[in-house]
Amino acid sequence: LRSLGWLLPLALAGCAGFSADGGVERVSALSKERTGYPVKPVNPQAREERLSQLLSVPLTPDSATEIALLNNKRLQVALADLGIAEADLVQAGRLRNPGFSFGRLSSSSDTEFERAILFDLTGLLTMPMRRAIEERRFGQVQLQTALQAVRTATDARRAYFQAVASQQ
Repeated sequence: LRSLGWLLPLALAGCAGFSADGGVERVSALSKERTGYPVKPVNPQAREERLSQLLSVPLTPDSATEIALLNNKRLQVALADLGIAEADLVQAGRLRNPGFSFGRLSSSSDTEFERAILFDLTGLLTMPMRRAIEERRFGQVQLQTALQAVRTATDARRAYFQAVASQQ
């Protein structure tokens, strides 16, 4: 049992799971810090309701920014990419399933049985490196998503003020 004791930490390391927010909390905090508006994925029905509320009153810089954040397809794609990057991160922390094989060879007088358990040793050895790479990639996708949100909010405010200035 002592010789197999080193397998327990490796087995537990393979039990990585998804975060509760999918990495959106960091993106939302970065966006709110720079623009004053948090970013979060919204279901289509809630988005339509909020857009109706915002468009039923006169447009302000704040409502224009919120409309842009709710309606920007590139931002929605960036949020989806964030989920994909998190899935890649979780996958990098898991081992492939072991394989089993069983064979029987028989000749006129002898029967030979062959059994094998196949284990991904290379995957086990490279797991820490793969996990570190995916953690950096996940952080990069979070920053890119936050950048997309900040650009969207900035562009919306700029467009609002340009429109008001051109009317006056």
